[in-house]
Amino acid sequence: MKARYFIILLTVVFVIQTILPSAASAAAPKVDAASAMLVDVTTGQVLFAKQEDSMLQPASITKLMTAFLTREAIQAGKLSWTQEITPSDAALALTRKPGLARIPLLNKPYTVKELYDAALIRSANEAAVTLGEAVSGSEEAFVKEMNRRADELGMTQTTFANASGLDSESAGLPGDNLTSAKDLMKLAIAYLTTYPEVLDVTKRAYVDVDGVRFDATNRMLANRDLAYPGMLGFKTGTTNEAGYCFIGVSTRDGRTVLSVVLGATSDEGRYAGTKALHDYAYADFVMTPILRMGETISKMATVSQGEEEQVAVRTTNDFEVLVEKGRPVPEPEYDLLDLEAPIKADTQAGMVTIDSSENVRYLEGEAPPKMALVTAESVDTASFLTRITRAFLDFLDQIRLALGKISLVEQVEML
Repeated sequence: MKARYFIILLTVVFVIQTILPSAASAAAPKVDAASAMLVDVTTGQVLFAKQEDSMLQPASITKLMTAFLTREAIQAGKLSWTQEITPSDAALALTRKPGLARIPLLNKPYTVKELYDAALIRSANEAAVTLGEAVSGSEEAFVKEMNRRADELGMTQTTFANASGLDSESAGLPGDNLTSAKDLMKLAIAYLTTYPEVLDVTKRAYVDVDGVRFDATNRMLANRDLAYPGMLGFKTGTTNEAGYCFIGVSTRDGRTVLSVVLGATSDEGRYAGTKALHDYAYADFVMTPILRMGETISKMATVSQGEEEQVAVRTTNDFEVLVEKGRPVPEPEYDLLDLEAPIKADTQAGMVTIDSSENVRYLEGEAPPKMALVTAESVDTASFLTRITRAFLDFLDQIRLALGKISLVEQVEML
Protein backbone atom coordinates (compact mmCIF):
# COMPACT_ATOMS: atom_id res chain seq x y z
CA MET A 1 0.00 0.00 0.00
CA LYS A 2 2.79 2.42 0.96
CA ALA A 3 4.63 1.62 -2.26
CA ARG A 4 1.53 2.45 -4.31
CA TYR A 5 1.09 5.82 -2.55
CA PHE A 6 4.77 6.58 -3.12
CA ILE A 7 4.44 5.88 -6.86
CA ILE A 8 1.34 8.11 -7.05
CA LEU A 9 3.21 10.90 -5.24
CA LEU A 10 6.14 10.68 -7.65
CA THR A 11 3.74 10.81 -10.60
CA VAL A 12 2.03 13.95 -9.26
CA VAL A 13 5.38 15.67 -8.69
CA PHE A 14 6.50 14.79 -12.23
CA VAL A 15 3.28 16.14 -13.76
CA ILE A 16 3.52 19.39 -11.79
CA GLN A 17 7.13 19.92 -12.85
CA THR A 18 6.17 19.26 -16.46
CA ILE A 19 3.22 21.64 -16.49
CA LEU A 20 4.63 24.52 -14.47
CA PRO A 21 7.37 26.66 -16.00
CA SER A 22 10.71 26.86 -14.27
CA ALA A 23 11.47 29.76 -11.95
CA ALA A 24 13.94 31.15 -14.47
CA SER A 25 11.52 31.12 -17.41
CA ALA A 26 8.66 32.49 -15.28
CA ALA A 27 10.80 35.51 -14.41
CA ALA A 28 11.53 36.41 -18.04
CA PRO A 29 10.06 39.85 -18.82
CA LYS A 30 7.18 40.37 -21.21
CA VAL A 31 8.13 42.90 -23.89
CA ASP A 32 5.39 43.73 -26.39
CA ALA A 33 7.67 44.79 -29.24
CA ALA A 34 9.06 43.40 -32.47
CA SER A 35 12.58 43.20 -31.06
CA ALA A 36 14.32 43.78 -27.75
CA MET A 37 17.65 43.28 -26.04
CA LEU A 38 19.03 43.78 -22.53
CA VAL A 39 22.73 44.01 -21.64
CA ASP A 40 24.59 44.64 -18.41
CA VAL A 41 27.19 47.17 -19.57
CA THR A 42 29.45 46.55 -16.59
CA THR A 43 30.00 42.89 -17.51
CA GLY A 44 29.00 42.85 -21.20
CA GLN A 45 26.53 40.05 -20.48
CA VAL A 46 23.35 39.65 -22.51
CA LEU A 47 20.49 39.19 -20.04
CA PHE A 48 17.57 39.04 -22.49
CA ALA A 49 17.10 38.95 -26.24
CA LYS A 50 14.06 38.83 -28.51
CA GLN A 51 14.53 38.81 -32.29
CA GLU A 52 17.71 40.82 -31.75
CA ASP A 53 18.93 40.15 -35.31
CA SER A 54 15.77 41.39 -37.05
CA MET A 55 16.46 44.36 -39.32
CA LEU A 56 13.99 47.10 -38.46
CA GLN A 57 13.66 50.86 -38.80
CA PRO A 58 15.03 52.62 -35.70
CA ALA A 59 13.35 55.99 -36.29
CA SER A 60 15.07 58.76 -34.30
CA ILE A 61 17.38 56.36 -32.49
CA THR A 62 19.39 57.04 -35.66
CA LYS A 63 20.38 60.33 -34.02
CA LEU A 64 22.67 58.41 -31.67
CA MET A 65 25.01 57.78 -34.59
CA THR A 66 24.66 61.41 -35.69
CA ALA A 67 25.53 62.66 -32.21
CA PHE A 68 28.32 60.09 -31.83
CA LEU A 69 30.01 61.23 -35.06
CA THR A 70 29.57 64.85 -34.00
CA ARG A 71 31.30 64.07 -30.71
CA GLU A 72 34.12 62.33 -32.57
CA ALA A 73 34.51 65.36 -34.86
CA ILE A 74 34.84 67.56 -31.78
CA GLN A 75 37.39 65.18 -30.29
CA ALA A 76 39.39 65.32 -33.54
CA GLY A 77 39.30 69.13 -33.57
CA LYS A 78 37.16 69.28 -36.69
CA LEU A 79 34.36 71.03 -34.79
CA SER A 80 34.10 72.83 -31.45
CA TRP A 81 31.23 73.09 -28.99
CA THR A 82 31.08 76.87 -29.39
CA GLN A 83 31.29 76.86 -33.18
CA GLU A 84 28.22 78.51 -34.71
CA ILE A 85 26.32 76.97 -37.63
CA THR A 86 23.36 78.36 -39.55
CA PRO A 87 20.85 75.66 -40.61
CA SER A 88 20.66 75.00 -44.34
CA ASP A 89 17.50 75.41 -46.40
CA ALA A 90 17.03 71.62 -46.27
CA ALA A 91 17.21 71.62 -42.47
CA LEU A 92 14.92 74.64 -42.15
CA ALA A 93 12.40 72.95 -44.45
CA LEU A 94 11.86 70.30 -41.77
CA THR A 95 10.71 72.99 -39.34
CA ARG A 96 7.86 73.84 -41.71
CA LYS A 97 6.58 70.28 -42.12
CA PRO A 98 3.71 69.40 -39.76
CA GLY A 99 4.69 66.69 -37.30
CA LEU A 100 8.40 66.89 -38.13
CA ALA A 101 9.36 70.16 -36.42
CA ARG A 102 10.62 69.03 -33.02
CA ILE A 103 12.25 72.43 -32.47
CA PRO A 104 11.42 75.18 -35.01
CA LEU A 105 14.93 76.47 -35.71
CA LEU A 106 15.33 79.94 -37.17
CA ASN A 107 17.53 81.14 -40.01
CA LYS A 108 20.27 82.17 -37.57
CA PRO A 109 23.48 80.69 -36.13
CA TYR A 110 23.33 78.04 -33.39
CA THR A 111 26.28 76.56 -31.52
CA VAL A 112 27.21 72.93 -32.03
CA LYS A 113 26.37 72.35 -28.35
CA GLU A 114 22.86 73.76 -28.79
CA LEU A 115 22.24 71.53 -31.80
CA TYR A 116 23.77 68.47 -30.10
CA ASP A 117 21.58 68.88 -27.02
CA ALA A 118 18.47 69.52 -29.12
CA ALA A 119 19.04 66.36 -31.16
CA LEU A 120 19.55 64.13 -28.12
CA ILE A 121 17.04 65.61 -25.67
CA ARG A 122 14.20 66.77 -27.92
CA SER A 123 15.04 64.54 -30.91
CA ALA A 124 15.15 67.59 -33.18
CA ASN A 125 15.31 66.44 -36.81
CA GLU A 126 16.48 69.82 -38.07
CA ALA A 127 19.30 69.87 -35.51
CA ALA A 128 20.46 66.38 -36.53
CA VAL A 129 20.57 67.31 -40.22
CA THR A 130 22.47 70.52 -39.43
CA LEU A 131 25.06 68.58 -37.40
CA GLY A 132 25.51 66.06 -40.20
CA GLU A 133 26.08 68.85 -42.70
CA ALA A 134 28.58 70.49 -40.35
CA VAL A 135 30.59 67.28 -39.98
CA SER A 136 30.69 66.20 -43.64
CA GLY A 137 29.57 69.15 -45.76
CA SER A 138 26.26 67.61 -46.81
CA GLU A 139 23.80 65.09 -45.42
CA GLU A 140 24.57 62.72 -48.30
CA ALA A 141 28.28 62.76 -47.47
CA PHE A 142 27.46 62.35 -43.78
CA VAL A 143 25.39 59.24 -44.51
CA LYS A 144 28.47 57.65 -46.08
CA GLU A 145 30.39 58.45 -42.90
CA MET A 146 27.60 56.94 -40.80
CA ASN A 147 27.79 53.67 -42.72
CA ARG A 148 31.59 53.62 -42.62
CA ARG A 149 31.55 54.03 -38.84
CA ALA A 150 28.85 51.39 -38.50
CA ASP A 151 31.10 48.93 -40.32
CA GLU A 152 33.95 49.74 -37.94
CA LEU A 153 31.71 49.05 -34.96
CA GLY A 154 30.69 45.66 -36.35
CA MET A 155 27.13 46.76 -37.09
CA THR A 156 26.71 44.23 -39.88
CA GLN A 157 22.90 44.48 -39.95
CA THR A 158 22.78 48.25 -40.37
CA THR A 159 22.32 50.61 -43.32
CA PHE A 160 21.86 54.34 -42.77
CA ALA A 161 20.08 56.53 -45.33
CA ASN A 162 19.74 59.85 -43.46
CA ALA A 163 20.91 61.64 -40.32
CA SER A 164 17.54 62.08 -38.60
CA GLY A 165 15.82 58.70 -38.74
CA LEU A 166 12.85 59.97 -40.73
CA ASP A 167 11.33 57.82 -43.45
CA SER A 168 12.62 58.44 -46.98
CA GLU A 169 9.71 60.65 -48.03
CA SER A 170 9.98 62.93 -45.00
CA ALA A 171 13.79 63.05 -45.06
CA GLY A 172 13.95 63.82 -48.78
CA LEU A 173 16.68 61.21 -49.31
CA PRO A 174 16.32 57.76 -50.90
CA GLY A 175 16.11 54.69 -48.71
CA ASP A 176 15.25 54.05 -45.07
CA ASN A 177 17.49 53.47 -42.09
CA LEU A 178 17.61 49.79 -41.14
CA THR A 179 19.32 48.22 -38.16
CA SER A 180 18.87 45.60 -35.43
CA ALA A 181 18.66 45.65 -31.65
CA LYS A 182 22.04 43.91 -31.52
CA ASP A 183 23.68 46.55 -33.71
CA LEU A 184 22.14 49.43 -31.77
CA MET A 185 23.48 47.86 -28.60
CA LYS A 186 26.99 47.94 -30.08
CA LEU A 187 26.59 51.61 -31.00
CA ALA A 188 25.18 52.60 -27.62
CA ILE A 189 27.92 50.79 -25.68
CA ALA A 190 30.62 52.37 -27.85
CA TYR A 191 29.08 55.78 -27.17
CA LEU A 192 28.75 55.24 -23.42
CA THR A 193 32.22 53.82 -22.92
CA THR A 194 34.01 56.39 -25.10
CA TYR A 195 32.05 59.49 -24.08
CA PRO A 196 30.24 58.71 -20.80
CA GLU A 197 29.54 62.41 -20.30
CA VAL A 198 26.78 62.08 -22.92
CA LEU A 199 24.57 60.95 -20.03
CA ASP A 200 24.86 64.45 -18.56
CA VAL A 201 22.88 65.52 -21.64
CA THR A 202 20.41 62.66 -22.02
CA LYS A 203 19.35 62.72 -18.35
CA ARG A 204 18.09 66.30 -18.69
CA ALA A 205 14.31 66.71 -18.67
CA TYR A 206 14.24 69.66 -21.07
CA VAL A 207 16.31 71.83 -23.42
CA ASP A 208 16.10 75.61 -23.95
CA VAL A 209 16.37 76.93 -27.52
CA ASP A 210 15.73 80.55 -28.51
CA GLY A 211 14.31 81.22 -25.06
CA VAL A 212 11.73 78.44 -25.34
CA ARG A 213 11.76 75.34 -23.12
CA PHE A 214 11.15 71.99 -24.83
CA ASP A 215 10.52 68.82 -22.82
CA ALA A 216 12.64 65.74 -23.41
CA THR A 217 10.98 62.99 -25.40
CA ASN A 218 12.01 60.44 -22.73
CA ARG A 219 9.18 60.01 -20.23
CA MET A 220 11.19 57.78 -17.87
CA LEU A 221 13.53 60.53 -16.68
CA ALA A 222 13.34 61.93 -13.16
CA ASN A 223 10.32 64.18 -12.53
CA ARG A 224 8.54 62.86 -15.64
CA ASP A 225 5.26 60.94 -15.51
CA LEU A 226 6.90 57.52 -16.02
CA ALA A 227 10.06 58.24 -14.00
CA TYR A 228 12.23 55.17 -13.39
CA PRO A 229 14.83 55.10 -10.57
CA GLY A 230 18.33 55.58 -11.97
CA MET A 231 17.21 56.29 -15.54
CA LEU A 232 19.79 58.39 -17.44
CA GLY A 233 18.42 58.50 -21.00
CA PHE A 234 19.24 57.48 -23.81
CA LYS A 235 17.17 57.94 -27.02
CA THR A 236 13.60 57.60 -28.24
CA GLY A 237 12.38 57.07 -31.79
CA THR A 238 8.94 57.09 -33.40
CA THR A 239 7.61 56.91 -36.96
CA ASN A 240 4.59 55.20 -38.48
CA GLU A 241 6.84 52.62 -40.12
CA ALA A 242 9.18 52.00 -37.17
CA GLY A 243 6.59 52.07 -34.43
CA TYR A 244 7.66 53.15 -30.95
CA CYS A 245 11.34 52.60 -30.15
CA PHE A 246 13.55 53.34 -27.17
CA ILE A 247 17.08 52.75 -25.94
CA GLY A 248 17.23 53.19 -22.18
CA VAL A 249 20.16 53.23 -19.79
CA SER A 250 19.95 53.14 -16.01
CA THR A 251 22.34 52.69 -13.09
CA ARG A 252 21.84 51.08 -9.71
CA ASP A 253 24.16 49.65 -7.06
CA GLY A 254 27.23 50.12 -9.23
CA ARG A 255 25.70 48.42 -12.26
CA THR A 256 24.78 49.98 -15.61
CA VAL A 257 22.00 48.38 -17.64
CA LEU A 258 21.18 49.13 -21.27
CA SER A 259 18.02 48.08 -23.12
CA VAL A 260 16.77 48.32 -26.69
CA VAL A 261 13.09 48.12 -27.61
CA LEU A 262 12.12 48.33 -31.30
CA GLY A 263 8.70 48.23 -32.92
CA ALA A 264 6.45 48.61 -29.89
CA THR A 265 2.83 49.31 -30.79
CA SER A 266 2.33 52.26 -28.42
CA ASP A 267 4.18 54.95 -26.52
CA GLU A 268 3.23 53.36 -23.20
CA GLY A 269 4.24 49.95 -24.55
CA ARG A 270 7.85 50.89 -25.22
CA TYR A 271 8.24 52.29 -21.71
CA ALA A 272 6.45 49.36 -20.09
CA GLY A 273 8.77 47.00 -21.94
CA THR A 274 11.81 49.02 -20.89
CA LYS A 275 10.69 49.01 -17.26
CA ALA A 276 10.14 45.26 -17.35
CA LEU A 277 13.62 44.72 -18.78
CA HIS A 278 15.40 46.91 -16.23
CA ASP A 279 13.40 45.44 -13.33
CA TYR A 280 14.41 42.00 -14.55
CA ALA A 281 18.08 42.95 -14.71
CA TYR A 282 18.21 44.28 -11.17
CA ALA A 283 15.87 41.83 -9.45
CA ASP A 284 16.67 38.52 -11.12
CA PHE A 285 20.43 38.65 -11.70
CA VAL A 286 22.97 38.46 -8.90
CA MET A 287 26.70 39.16 -9.09
CA THR A 288 28.05 35.77 -8.09
CA PRO A 289 31.65 35.02 -7.06
CA ILE A 290 33.32 32.32 -9.13
CA LEU A 291 36.71 32.69 -7.44
CA ARG A 292 37.88 34.83 -4.53
CA MET A 293 41.04 36.93 -4.44
CA GLY A 294 44.04 34.85 -3.36
CA GLU A 295 42.20 31.57 -3.82
CA THR A 296 44.31 28.61 -4.96
CA ILE A 297 42.72 26.98 -7.98
CA SER A 298 42.29 23.24 -8.51
CA LYS A 299 44.83 23.00 -11.33
CA MET A 300 48.60 23.39 -11.14
CA ALA A 301 51.00 24.88 -13.68
CA THR A 302 53.78 22.74 -15.14
CA VAL A 303 57.35 23.81 -14.34
CA SER A 304 60.31 22.58 -16.37
CA GLN A 305 63.84 22.43 -14.92
CA GLY A 306 62.45 23.05 -11.43
CA GLU A 307 62.94 21.33 -8.08
CA GLU A 308 59.19 20.79 -8.26
CA GLU A 309 57.58 19.84 -11.57
CA GLN A 310 54.33 21.63 -10.74
CA VAL A 311 53.43 24.78 -8.85
CA ALA A 312 50.21 25.92 -7.21
CA VAL A 313 48.41 28.84 -8.86
CA ARG A 314 46.21 31.46 -7.22
CA THR A 315 43.91 34.29 -8.24
CA THR A 316 44.83 37.97 -8.22
CA ASN A 317 41.36 39.37 -7.55
CA ASP A 318 37.74 38.45 -7.05
CA PHE A 319 36.28 36.90 -10.20
CA GLU A 320 32.53 37.42 -10.51
CA VAL A 321 29.80 36.95 -13.08
CA LEU A 322 26.10 37.81 -13.23
CA VAL A 323 23.97 34.70 -12.77
CA GLU A 324 20.20 34.54 -13.02
CA LYS A 325 18.55 33.34 -9.83
CA GLY A 326 17.90 29.61 -9.98
CA ARG A 327 20.56 29.00 -12.63
CA PRO A 328 23.74 27.00 -11.95
CA VAL A 329 26.97 28.92 -11.43
CA PRO A 330 29.21 28.50 -14.51
CA GLU A 331 32.55 26.75 -14.24
CA PRO A 332 35.71 28.80 -14.88
CA GLU A 333 38.06 27.87 -17.70
CA TYR A 334 41.82 27.96 -17.12
CA ASP A 335 44.59 28.64 -19.62
CA LEU A 336 47.86 27.92 -17.80
CA LEU A 337 51.35 28.69 -19.07
CA ASP A 338 54.26 26.26 -19.25
CA LEU A 339 56.79 27.76 -16.84
CA GLU A 340 60.54 27.29 -16.56
CA ALA A 341 62.49 27.51 -13.30
CA PRO A 342 63.66 29.50 -11.55
CA ILE A 343 60.42 31.38 -10.91
CA LYS A 344 59.35 33.65 -8.10
CA ALA A 345 56.05 33.73 -6.29
CA ASP A 346 53.45 35.93 -8.03
CA THR A 347 54.86 35.13 -11.47
CA GLN A 348 52.26 35.28 -14.27
CA ALA A 349 51.00 31.71 -14.66
CA GLY A 350 47.98 32.01 -16.95
CA MET A 351 44.43 33.34 -17.23
CA VAL A 352 40.97 32.36 -16.08
CA THR A 353 37.81 33.21 -18.03
CA ILE A 354 34.11 32.45 -18.30
CA ASP A 355 33.08 31.69 -21.87
CA SER A 356 29.55 32.05 -23.20
CA SER A 357 27.27 29.19 -22.23
CA GLU A 358 23.60 28.46 -21.75
CA ASN A 359 23.60 30.45 -18.50
CA VAL A 360 26.11 33.19 -19.38
CA ARG A 361 26.07 34.98 -22.74
CA TYR A 362 28.16 37.92 -23.87
CA LEU A 363 27.37 40.54 -26.49
CA GLU A 364 28.87 39.74 -29.86
CA GLY A 365 32.24 41.46 -30.11
CA GLU A 366 32.55 41.81 -26.34
CA ALA A 367 35.35 39.70 -24.87
CA PRO A 368 34.40 37.58 -21.84
CA PRO A 369 36.06 38.75 -18.62
CA LYS A 370 39.54 37.44 -17.90
CA MET A 371 41.72 37.53 -14.82
CA ALA A 372 45.43 36.87 -14.42
CA LEU A 373 46.63 33.90 -12.40
CA VAL A 374 49.99 33.89 -10.59
CA THR A 375 52.20 31.31 -8.91
CA ALA A 376 51.47 30.81 -5.23
CA GLU A 377 55.13 30.09 -4.39
CA SER A 378 58.62 30.21 -5.84
CA VAL A 379 60.36 27.27 -7.51
CA ASP A 380 64.16 26.99 -7.70
CA THR A 381 66.06 25.34 -10.51
CA ALA A 382 66.62 21.61 -9.96
CA SER A 383 70.15 20.32 -9.41
CA PHE A 384 72.12 18.95 -12.35
CA LEU A 385 71.79 15.39 -10.99
CA THR A 386 68.00 15.74 -10.66
CA ARG A 387 67.68 17.01 -14.22
CA ILE A 388 69.86 14.18 -15.60
CA THR A 389 67.84 11.60 -13.66
CA ARG A 390 64.54 13.00 -14.96
CA ALA A 391 65.84 13.03 -18.53
CA PHE A 392 66.91 9.37 -18.20
CA LEU A 393 63.54 8.36 -16.73
CA ASP A 394 61.73 10.24 -19.51
CA PHE A 395 63.86 8.35 -22.04
CA LEU A 396 62.87 5.02 -20.48
CA ASP A 397 59.20 6.05 -20.54
CA GLN A 398 59.46 6.81 -24.25
CA ILE A 399 61.00 3.38 -24.89
CA ARG A 400 58.23 1.66 -22.93
CA LEU A 401 55.65 3.68 -24.84
CA ALA A 402 57.20 2.73 -28.17
CA LEU A 403 57.41 -0.95 -27.21
CA GLY A 404 53.81 -0.88 -26.13
CA LYS A 405 52.85 -0.12 -29.72
CA ILE A 406 54.81 -3.15 -31.05
CA SER A 407 53.35 -6.66 -30.89
CA LEU A 408 55.04 -9.34 -28.78
CA VAL A 409 56.03 -11.28 -31.95
CA GLU A 410 57.73 -8.17 -33.35
CA GLN A 411 59.58 -7.62 -30.06
CA VAL A 412 60.90 -11.25 -30.14
CA GLU A 413 62.02 -10.85 -33.75
CA MET A 414 63.98 -7.73 -32.74
CA LEU A 415 66.05 -9.78 -30.23
